[in-house]
Amino acid sequence: MFEIKVKLTTVSCCLIGNQTESFSVGGVDQSTTIDESGRPIIHGSAFKGALRNIVREQEKEVKNLKKTKNYVEHIIREILEKYNSEDITKTEKVRNMISNLEKQVNNKSLKAEYIFGMEGINGMPRIFCSDFRVIESKDTKIDDYFMIDTKNSLEEINGEILSNPRTYKVIKPGVRFEGVIRFYNPFSKEDGEIEAELKCALNMFNSGIYGIGNSKSRGYGQITVDFDNDKQKGECHDNI
Repeated sequence: MFEIKVKLTTVSCCLIGNQTESFSVGGVDQSTTIDESGRPIIHGSAFKGALRNIVREQEKEVKNLKKTKNYVEHIIREILEKYNSEDITKTEKVRNMISNLEKQVNNKSLKAEYIFGMEGINGMPRIFCSDFRVIESKDTKIDDYFMIDTKNSLEEINGEILSNPRTYKVIKPGVRFEGVIRFYNPFSKEDGEIEAELKCALNMFNSGIYGIGNSKSRGYGQITVDFDNDKQKGECHDNI
């Protein structure tokens, strides 16, 4: 098990979640999610989903996340050994799971993204992600974290193109958050190489190509990340 303490800074406006404020002053159509104190919050599920998307896309490259793929294969073989033992009752669910895993191992179709967990597989090593909360400053008021942004949404009605202004309450650029990513591993295999490759994937946020939250096609969601406990950065390929 390891954990990575991540600090996140918004570079563009960010719209996280789908919280509506139908009766708010100013008629905001959509608002970013907030915590119990009214400050913006980036839920762990939103960040984890964005990171999983990076891993999914980056592993398409032959050299990318190779060690993570090998790690996944090793763990799957351990799981198969466990469930193929005589001590495990072979229910239909277990038989289907074993058959599915054996096909993936034999066809070399195991994916690096399985470190986020596999549907139907209990006890798989997986990534857990905390909520990202604002790094507070005594000089910062709640309203200083937000801005109101308006963008046009084009709709075609009866052959006519109409402009429909949409108003968003978003997180301002320059807001700092912090959170923790934990990798839980119930097996004996060392996971240091996984940590290094995961940090390389996290660094892809700094490229400006990947973002988080909603409306990324409108330029929202660009962030940068850095690590509090960055004792080893790992060796990243040029394309990851």
